Amino acid sequence: MAKHEEKFKDDLSKVEKWKRALHRAANFTGFVFDGKKYEHELIGKIVEVVSREIKRVALHVADYPIGLESQVSEVKSLIFSDGYDGVHMVGIHGNGGSGKTTIAHAIYNLIANGFESICFLENVRENSYQHGLVYLQNMLLSNVFERKNLKATSFLQGISTIKHWLQQKKILLILDDVDKPEQLQALAGKPDWFGRGTRVIVTTRDKYILESHGIERIYEMENSNSESNISASDGKDNGDQLGEKNHFPRSSQ
Repeated sequence: MAKHEEKFKDDLSKVEKWKRALHRAANFTGFVFDGKKYEHELIGKIVEVVSREIKRVALHVADYPIGLESQVSEVKSLIFSDGYDGVHMVGIHGNGGSGKTTIAHAIYNLIANGFESICFLENVRENSYQHGLVYLQNMLLSNVFERKNLKATSFLQGISTIKHWLQQKKILLILDDVDKPEQLQALAGKPDWFGRGTRVIVTTRDKYILESHGIERIYEMENSNSESNISASDGKDNGDQLGEKNHFPRSSQ
């Protein structure tokens, strides 16, 4: 690296990128065979992980996203403000056409590989009206468990099935365009439905839906008549929290 710094002394940012890449590579955790299980079980696990990441297709993001990088950075800071453990829910609130879905796509592309399973449910509002909540529950289950034939036949059975199968899984769940509290109750009722490290991201035009569900980490789009891009509620007075940037209450959500 010292030689590279001398060679590229007019563009040291390039060398800094290489240093960061090497640092990340050195800290990767590999698969360890301890001899306690059969080798084919470890190989099967490796194949499953690699296959999952290879077939993960990036979602489309706007061709000319003005200011997107800074917005994504702020949302990411909300998502991981308390580290990587626990189960956290984050809301993205803004008017129609404000770019909520674009940010959700960009966040998905940025962090999806860090999760055991992922599910991006778009058009929650439209699908809920056209097909019902059980349809959405089954979409969630089929996205997370591609090889299992998990089907719910009722709203309550869907809740029980989701809780039973997802409690031990670290997943990234993005619910786009939510407009009714019952949609969140059907798909992400409580943090204890999911395994440690899970992140649930909800986009909506109605901030009350987020607050009524106990979601305290909320990113405000610029055109949503908010005094600050990021707001957090401590459950006492939501209005007093506006403008307190980078104040993130510690909670299970």
